[in-house]
Amino acid sequence: MKFERMALLALTALAGAHLVQRDRHHRQRLDLAAANRQERWLERIMTNPELAEAWKPDDLSAEEYATLMSANLALGTHSLRHRLGVDSTPQMRFYADLLMRTKCVRQYWKRFGPDREAEAVHGERQLGTVNDALAVAYRSVQREQKNASVMAS
Repeated sequence: MKFERMALLALTALAGAHLVQRDRHHRQRLDLAAANRQERWLERIMTNPELAEAWKPDDLSAEEYATLMSANLALGTHSLRHRLGVDSTPQMRFYADLLMRTKCVRQYWKRFGPDREAEAVHGERQLGTVNDALAVAYRSVQREQKNASVMAS
């Protein structure tokens, strides 16, 4: 009787693990599909000046908006890699620092960072983690630039 009970518990645990893994893979497929659609949309914005003009905020030119959307694409890819488990948290932080050393990424973060952070409040925990790393990297680069300009003068 004891063996049958143990076997039943083992099968139940295995079935539960399978369901959890199937759900995880389903969410990953949805993430990839959404990221693919977002990437195609951003590529259209970046390569079609008329489309960029139609979607840009009033305070930006179509060219500036297209450039900032290229940064958005890089940050979206960065976030996706972390959500899918391709990059560990230390790797994600390293890439956040690396991305923030690019001028258009800093400009994007300055303009749209608060929007990304507001989006993460209602989103996944990992999105908040990535945004936190990007915000820390942004502040770090800002401090470095400020210190460099003080030393130069």
